[in-house]
Parts: sequence; structure tokens; C-alpha cells
Amino acid sequence: MERSSFVSEIPIYAIPGGIHPEEHKTRSNQADIRRLPLAEELVINLKGQAGNRSIPVVQVGDKVLKGQVIAECDGIFSAYQHAPTSGEIIAIENRTIAHPSGLDDLCIVLKPDGDDQWCELAPSSNIEEMDREAVLAQIFEKGIVGLGGASFPSHIKLKQHEGIHTLIINAAECEPYITCDDKLLQEHAHDVLLGAEIISKLYHDIDIIVGIEDNKPQAIDAVLQAREGLELNNIKLGVVPTKYPSGGEKQLIQLLTGKEVPHGKLPADLGLVMHNVGTCYAIHQALTEGKPLVERLVTLTGDNCKNPGNYWLPFGTPVKHLVQATGSENPKRLIMGGPMMGYQLPSADVGIVKATNCIIMSAEGELGLDQTALPCIRCGACMDACPASLLPQQLYWHAQADEFDKAEEYDLFDCIECGACAYVCPSHIPLVQHYRYAKSTIRNNRVEKIKAEKARERYEARQERLERVKREKAERHRKAAEARKKAAEEAGKKDAKKAAVQAALARVKAKKEAQQSTPNEADPDQSQADDNNSEGNN
Repeated sequence: MERSSFVSEIPIYAIPGGIHPEEHKTRSNQADIRRLPLAEELVINLKGQAGNRSIPVVQVGDKVLKGQVIAECDGIFSAYQHAPTSGEIIAIENRTIAHPSGLDDLCIVLKPDGDDQWCELAPSSNIEEMDREAVLAQIFEKGIVGLGGASFPSHIKLKQHEGIHTLIINAAECEPYITCDDKLLQEHAHDVLLGAEIISKLYHDIDIIVGIEDNKPQAIDAVLQAREGLELNNIKLGVVPTKYPSGGEKQLIQLLTGKEVPHGKLPADLGLVMHNVGTCYAIHQALTEGKPLVERLVTLTGDNCKNPGNYWLPFGTPVKHLVQATGSENPKRLIMGGPMMGYQLPSADVGIVKATNCIIMSAEGELGLDQTALPCIRCGACMDACPASLLPQQLYWHAQADEFDKAEEYDLFDCIECGACAYVCPSHIPLVQHYRYAKSTIRNNRVEKIKAEKARERYEARQERLERVKREKAERHRKAAEARKKAAEEAGKKDAKKAAVQAALARVKAKKEAQQSTPNEADPDQSQADDNNSEGNN
């Protein structure tokens, strides 16, 4: 490909490793951006972004307008979903989603009515006077996520503002085949830079760097013209040599600043924040025109694609519709993303999501995925190619043996899954698949451990509650028994006293009765004496 002669306006540093695969970009970046006819139905995946699944707010049979909210976010780490066109909701059900697992997930199925009628839009009248929270709220409510591939909710990434001094616009687009960012800059550099300027208003005294590879001369020229027309003198171009994976977040930061993001840290810890050119464009559309994120620019390419190029595609457009609309027939494989970091789709029925930047319709033998893996020969080529300075061979052995603790000791989670190691492997070992397996297993184990810990805490809390209830019940019984005993003792004392009184009263009563029963009876001795006296007197 042609290289730009423009000299970078800032110093460019080196990164370790990296490779130079065949680019395959000219087949898709020559034609202007186009649109395809709408598909008969759009399958909107509610988990089509990083974070929590969105929650449907529509029902089957509802009529919706383009841009209308059809699913709201589930917490702060989620995103709103909007109708990509006007039409009718015909199903809310599990469908196969764009994921290597081939699993089903909840989707909203929309049947377009052909009118493509927008709902009422509310552009921001005066962006300059909006406070930070108002701008972030607009970005949040418009469903904007990172469009570089990770689809991380943009409002979260922009939330931290203390200590941020540099905004990097990632236009490197280093992966082969993909040219959507290149074409977006060629045709919409003005709007991209205005979006970057909106982001910069969220910070104080911030520098803006557009990081771009030198294999995009037309995009570089477009950025320079837009910068001059807008008089944005705070924007500098950092033109880096074409090398994969220079577009990785950590790699581009190192190229442009010479700083390395430490293990376990984020770019924000270095005072940096990075956004993709597509994200900047979406933010500009959201604030100035009030448009939510309902479509994105996608590269359609591959040897089997009859009309390669870059197309504006509504979210949920089935991949089989793209194959048919471009006149392609029976592609050997359908790859979502690039050949290095993308993955083979489980079905052509899946709809595109916010993270979809490319669909490769490959021909037989095009991507070299049919090669048989051979034993590792310990050549060390993977180590030389790794841009994260890891030891891929050791990671491979430990992942293969399910020795996940050791894999973590070798900084498994610093692996960006760029595929450079697998690309240079003479044994054609799918190294990245082993790393992804290890990472997912470790994450699942962590989740299960957390669940087990919570279950243990719930069990212990229940046991404590039962023991507490048992103790409280026993204490109540003890106190009741003591009360009964005391009452009985009190009752016994009262009965004894009462009995003594009754006995005394009985004796007094008996004595009185005895005295009253013989009032005229005299003492016999006294009567005899009286008789004798009476005789003597005679």
C-alpha cells in the first residue's frame, strides 16, 4: 500500500514485537461509502456490547420509529438499544448471536416497514454551555459505546476526569482487511474532529493526538484539511509506522508517548484517555443532531465478496443479507472482525452488533485456517513477535495443561489476543485459542468461587440465625419456667399462711362454741359443796 510522506508532529517511540502481515486493504478502501437495502428483519442482540444485557421495553406487536428506545440499560455498566429503523417488533426471543460459542441469547426481532422514519430528535442547542454531566448523560442515553471493537460503554470511560491531560484518537486500524476507520476519516474527518473537540470539553487543558498509521495517506490529508478548516490548533497528528498491532490501546500509547501502561493499571492512571474515530463521529452525531447509535460503518471484504467496500449498516442486519446484497455466493467462512482477532461466525443468521467493524467472506484457503497444528518445536518466534513482551510458549504449555495459576504467574491477562504469536508459529498452533480458553476458565472459576463464597456466607448466616432462634427460644422457656416456679413458690407460701390463719380461727371458734354450748352447767364439786352447806343450815 501507498505510504504517507507526512512527518509526525510528535516524537514516535518503538514497541516490542509486532509483525507485518499482508494488508489486504486496497480491495475495500477504493470505493465511496455506500448503503445496502434493508434486510427483511433485523435481529438486535441485547448483549451486543460489553457489560450487562439490555432490558427490553417493547412488546411483540409494537410499532416503533427509528431511534426509539427499544431496550434500556441494566445498571451503569450497560447501554441503551434503539430501533435501527422504523417497523414492527415481531419477536423477543433467543436467537443465535455473534459469538464464538454459537450460543443463543435474547434478541429483539424488528420487521422494517420500509419508511425508515426517525422519531423526534432533540439536538443539543448549545454544547459549549452544557456542563460535564449533561454531556455524559447524552452519550449514555444515545447508547454510544467504543466502536474500535471492545464496545465498552463510552460514558464510563469518560467519567474519570481528574488528572487526564491527553486525549488520543485511535485511527491506526492496524489489522489486515479492515478499512472502515480509514474511509470514515477520508469522508467525515470534519465530524470526527468535532466529536473529539466535544470530548475534550469534558476535561481541562487537554491535548489531542490523532494516532494513525502511515499507510493511510488520504485519511491523513483529510484530517489536516479538517483541522485547518476548523482551526483546531490543539490537535496533533502522530503518524506511526505500519506494523501490527500498533492499533492496540497499550501499543499505540507506547508509540505516541513512550509510556508503558503498567500491569494491572489503566491508561487513565497515566493521565490518558483513548477513543476510536468511530466513537468520536457517533458522539458528534448524538450531540449536534440528537441521533442515537443505530448503525455503524462496516467493512465487507474477502475473496468471496463480490462488492467489497464500506457500508453503513443498521444494527441487527443478518450477515446472510450482507452476503446476498453484495452478490457473494457460498463463502468458505464468515469472519466477524479481522483475520487476526476476529472469529468465525456460527451461523449466517446472526445480526451485526455495535462491535462489528468487518465481515470477511473468505474463499477456499484464503485465511490459512485449514492448516493442521503440529507439535511445538520451541523455536521462540512467538516470543519475538509478542508486543506485550510475554512468553507465549510458556502460556501455551500451562493453558494446555490446565495449570491456570502458573499461566497467571506469566501474566496471562496482559495478553491482548492480537494473534501475532499464532501468525508466526511454524507449527500452526492456534495459540490464542488456548489463551482464550485459559482466561475464560479462570474467569468462570472466579465467578464460581464468588458464588460458593456467597453461598457459604448465606449458609453460615442461616445457621447462625437458626442457632440464635434456638437460643432465644430456650431462653424464653427458661424464663417461663422460672416464672412458673416462682409463682408456685409464692402460691405455696400464701397457702401455708392462709392455712395457719384458718386453723387459729377454727380453734377460737371451737372454744367459743364450747363455752356457749353449756352456760348453766356448774362444776360438780361446787354443787356438792353447795348442797352440804344447805343441810347444815337446816
